[in-house]
Amino acid sequence: MQKELENVHDIWNSKLFEEYKKCDKSTIVASFLASFSSNKRELRSGLPVFAIMQTIPNHKFVLRENQELKRESPCKVCSTAYGYPKTLDEKALEILYMCINEGGLLGHRLSNYYNYLYAFNNNEDVKNVKVNNDDIRIFSEILDIIVSTEEDDTLKRNTLKSIGKIKGLKTTSEQRQVLLETLGYCSILETDKYKGLLEEYTNLAVAPKKTHSSDWNYPVDFWLGKDGINKKAFKYWFGDYKELEKYWK
Repeated sequence: MQKELENVHDIWNSKLFEEYKKCDKSTIVASFLASFSSNKRELRSGLPVFAIMQTIPNHKFVLRENQELKRESPCKVCSTAYGYPKTLDEKALEILYMCINEGGLLGHRLSNYYNYLYAFNNNEDVKNVKVNNDDIRIFSEILDIIVSTEEDDTLKRNTLKSIGKIKGLKTTSEQRQVLLETLGYCSILETDKYKGLLEEYTNLAVAPKKTHSSDWNYPVDFWLGKDGINKKAFKYWFGDYKELEKYWK
């Protein structure tokens, strides 16, 4: 008799939403900002997942149409497999935490989201995080570079290089890329057609790409200078910081 498959998808979903309940938006945002001058990039890693959690449904596994239920069957809602491992092995966790320490999001499984929030919530540096003037200056310079991007230019060349020259911001090109992708998840950098996650959910595991070979994530993959900053979304995330008021006015 065949052993019944265990619905591990639903276990990860429950764990994720329990961890999400422990998060505080103001702490998530303050940590993101405080990461700039301190160069503690792991403080940035809570925001991308927290942004995704704004609209991802708290859901049970949904089998795609005309498919037989198997261990590897992906959920129609989030693409996490029905029988995805209940625990991650040492190698998988090592890679995951390496990416957390780079300040950006790797992969779009429920287990990844959970581990990002778990790492953030258990980071001792988060408890006493403070945003200083250098953090505001660096973030403001990032935003100034973004809004000065030529109308038909992407973020992928000149903008990325210019951000790398900001005094006090120590980043590689890849670290700057995941930083900009985070602003995409927050709906700050989106297009009229390709939206971030603040008000509508997109399954990022199967989200469209601008080209088949693009290694940029949705939605910033489609962003052009003419799209600018979504001021409403920016105020939602950073409205507590009057020093940044010009970006939502």
